[in-house]
Parts: sequence; C-alpha cells; structure tokens
Amino acid sequence: KKKKENWFERLNVDQLKQLCKAAKLRHVGKKQELVDRLLDSPITSKYGPEGKYVSLNVDNIKNMCRERNLQVTGSKFDLVLRVLHYDNGTTPEGTTLKRAATDVIKEVNATTGEVTEKHVPKKRKKAAPSASKVYSRVQKKIESVTQKKYQSHWGSKCHSTDVYDLVATILQVDVVNSEAKYLQTDPRFALTIAKAACTSLTNNWNTMSRMGYDDCGGWEIIDSALRQIVDAVMPVLSDEEKESTAGWIEDLHSVAEPYGLVMDTEIMETVKLLRGEGEKDDADDRKPAADM
Repeated sequence: KKKKENWFERLNVDQLKQLCKAAKLRHVGKKQELVDRLLDSPITSKYGPEGKYVSLNVDNIKNMCRERNLQVTGSKFDLVLRVLHYDNGTTPEGTTLKRAATDVIKEVNATTGEVTEKHVPKKRKKAAPSASKVYSRVQKKIESVTQKKYQSHWGSKCHSTDVYDLVATILQVDVVNSEAKYLQTDPRFALTIAKAACTSLTNNWNTMSRMGYDDCGGWEIIDSALRQIVDAVMPVLSDEEKESTAGWIEDLHSVAEPYGLVMDTEIMETVKLLRGEGEKDDADDRKPAADM
C-alpha cells in the first residue's frame, strides 16, 4: 500500500472540498487536484506535512483554536476546518462556528480610561472524585509494580514512594484543599474518598515490593490529612460510624508499622480520638493533682 505523503491525501474528496471552500480556494476537480491546491496555498499548506518533527501537530492546532476561543474537540480535520472558517469568515450559512465557553472580563486602559471587553475561556470546574474510581486508581498504581521502570534495583525503591505520594495527593489535594471545600460543605463525602484511598492501599499492600521506602514524605501528609478530615467529620458521625472509621485507619497503621513508616506519625492518636480515648486521656491530664 502506497504511503501517504501528506495529511491532505488521507482525506476524502468531500473533506478536501470543505477545506478549499473554507480557505476561499477553488473547490472543483479530482482528488489530486484538490490536494495540490491545498498544498500550494499559503493559507493551508502548513497543515499538510506529517511526521514526528512537524511543528504544526494536533496540539498546536488546538492551541490555535484556544487563541481564537474556539472549541478544541474533534478530529484534526474538524480543528483545521474550524480555524479556516474563523480566519476567513467562511462559516457556512445557517451554521454556527463552535466556540469555547467564555467569560467576559473588562479591562481599563490606565492612560485613556477606556474600558474594553475581553473574552477569556471559562475555567471548568473539576469533577468531584468518585470513591470507586479513587480505590481503582490507587490499586492500579500499586499493580504498576510490574512496569519496566520499577524492575531495576533503584527503580524498585521508587514504587512504594510513588504509591504513598498518590494517596497523599488524593487526601491533601483532592479532599482537604479541594476548591469545593468538602471539609466544610460535605465532610462525610471527604471521609468516603479518604476511606477509598486508604483501604485500597491496605487491601493491596502485599502486591507492592520494598514497602519501606517513602522518599517524598507521603506518610506525613497522609497522617495530617486524615486528622483534618476526622476533625471535620466527627460531629456528624454516629458512634458506630466512628468505630468503623477507627477500624480502617487502624488497619492502615497496622500494615505500615512493621516498615517503620508510621513511627513519627499520630495516626493512632486519630484512632483514639474516634474511640473517645483521646478525649478521656486529655480529661485525665487536666485533673488537679491530689493534695499531699
């Protein structure tokens, strides 16, 4: 099968004609004539070359769409056609150019005081994490121990660090520091996500190798994040739920303890707090000394 020399040759006649119309080029003739026309035009020739070192790849064309506040979904053909329609004002009658969702911001010229409006792409809200997906995400990271990068002597030391770092990131970034402020708005949900990440680590623990390596301080972050989540959710938990939470946190501590990973953490203090033992100890500490 003859190798295609450029991207235009991969398209069918109808697609080639659409590109020609969008670029205001003559759009009649056989396929090779249309391809040659597009390659000869300074407006469209840049889209033709293909290869590893070609400067104008799909990511570049998506950036061109972003600069024009156009949608970046679809195939390369869709993207190129969208840019050509925008640049040449050739959007077919009765159709609407697909634009990206934008916000309007006002800018004031410091010298003239003139106010101008500017369209900027809307920031998409990050989707709420799913407990099942979080569990699966941690499990897959643990199972990645078989990947080639973890097979060398030094690489094998990195696997557990990467796993702990992922769990720490889920707890700290996706839950504690989430833009949705789950600790304030829905602490039960925050606890559900934390449980999914931690129980996945506990349940799949033996799949890992060289568990004692934690070069990025993942356990310190896990410890801190768990305490913040528990502090936030405690007021709304029943006694049964507190005991259940204490159980899976204690299980997490138990698998990590033999490797010295939780030596400097206060994870068991969080467990005691859930069981009311921490509060009792604090109360005992506050008792006045007996008279001598």
